[in-house]
Amino acid sequence: MSQTAFASKLSADAADIELLATGLEAQASALKTYAGQLSQLQDRQRVLEQQRSSVQMDLGLAKLKLSTSSAELPALLKAETPDPDATAAAKRKSAAAQTAVDDAQAKTRAIDAQWDQLVSDRRSMDSTCVAALQGEGVLGSLAGVTTAGVAGSTPAALLAMIGNLSAIDLKILLKQHPELAAALDKAAPSEVSTWWSSLPAGQQAALVAGLPAVIGALNGVPALARVAANKINAAERLGVVRDEIARLRKLASDAGTPQRFDDQIAALEDERDYLKRATGDHPTVQLYLYDHAKDRIIEMIGTPTDATRNVITYVPGTFADMGGFFSGETQKVARYMQQQGGVGTVAFVYKDGTFPQSIPEANSEAFGLASGKRLANFDFGLRSQPDLRSAQQIAMGHSWGTANVTSSEVAGAHYDKVLSLAGAGVPSGWEKRDGTRYADFSYDDILQDAQHISGGLVWDGRNPREVGFDHGSYYSPPDKYKDFPLNGVYDSLRNGMGLHNLIAGTDVENQGALRDMKQFIYGGRP
Repeated sequence: MSQTAFASKLSADAADIELLATGLEAQASALKTYAGQLSQLQDRQRVLEQQRSSVQMDLGLAKLKLSTSSAELPALLKAETPDPDATAAAKRKSAAAQTAVDDAQAKTRAIDAQWDQLVSDRRSMDSTCVAALQGEGVLGSLAGVTTAGVAGSTPAALLAMIGNLSAIDLKILLKQHPELAAALDKAAPSEVSTWWSSLPAGQQAALVAGLPAVIGALNGVPALARVAANKINAAERLGVVRDEIARLRKLASDAGTPQRFDDQIAALEDERDYLKRATGDHPTVQLYLYDHAKDRIIEMIGTPTDATRNVITYVPGTFADMGGFFSGETQKVARYMQQQGGVGTVAFVYKDGTFPQSIPEANSEAFGLASGKRLANFDFGLRSQPDLRSAQQIAMGHSWGTANVTSSEVAGAHYDKVLSLAGAGVPSGWEKRDGTRYADFSYDDILQDAQHISGGLVWDGRNPREVGFDHGSYYSPPDKYKDFPLNGVYDSLRNGMGLHNLIAGTDVENQGALRDMKQFIYGGRP
């Protein structure tokens, strides 16, 4: 078995190894030629330097003789009894000195011209060598790729380029040009989907292996390919997390304060345990997106096939963070609904970027609209996939998540059904879409209290029940969350928050609401 695996791996890498060997040979040949040219140029340089030194000495001596002879001649001419022979001899001496100066200067100009040619030849040699070292024989398909070229290319041109590169070339390309990721992110999901479908399976596999960070975040790439890419990303992040845990433990131990980093280590251990479930031979977590540095995560529940009939996008609310995914709390309702739908249902638990971490952020229309554009692009990506484009599209938003969902509708997203789970509100430019059914499922919780007390300051009063979402009465609270006249402010706030979170959970007390949600999604009205 190990022999077969090794042979398979070697076969897969053989083309890259051959390219590397060929490139090294071409590189060595170019450098050898360059070294020979440099040696010849250095010989020419030494000869010119010797000639220049000799000519400069001759020129100095000739100028001295000219100066001396020039000084003698006036004295001879002013003598009371000039000596014609001496005067003639002085003139001949001065003329000879001038001739020597002229000859030396001519030789200097000739040497200067040869030196200029030497410099020109060196530049030409350098350029030729650089071109050879950056040519296709050495760099393969990456020859000619520049930062300016990447920045100036259209998404279509970049997709065409990476569609012809090996996994090794793709890794090198992204390392040399990290701006590639942002440039490709501008591609329309429909364009990406068409491009991906045109590629042979082997090239698709090379892209997943060579550009996992890009492919794992590129809307329009099929879900299972993105999951495969993010499995690689998760494995890489898992190594970083393990190293960081070990580093913090060592720091705490060396400092004699073993509990110093307990909170940080606990958070890292939660991430580690989650990522372990997303990697390995039989992962139980499927990551449609994972970029810890940018606070981006989308978990897929279920498996897309040509039999998929329902696609659920679940968007959590204010204070949603990575930790909620690691613990499994954030995914509870989406997982429940996917299980109720069976193999024909796929759910995506969505958090692309940092969600509101304060009440002012959660009440900001600008924040919601910006997030809505990202969610809309995600929706476009789902609808571009052959296995998902014909399925019923359902969006569920808890609390601020409803504002995110409706903001995505403003940005062009379309859903067949939208479920508000204690939804916060909708943006001012939102209108109900033709062909979309809307419903709100809520307890009389802290958000409803805030609307009543503030006189509609939460999203300017545009909460789902006020803007046309179907709804029944508020669900009756379980006894542990009921308010009584003698309750203090703290108990009232705690109960209100408990009810607000209850709607987004699968506790037994919430089964009535869950049944109504299931009925709304899979048939009938709440």
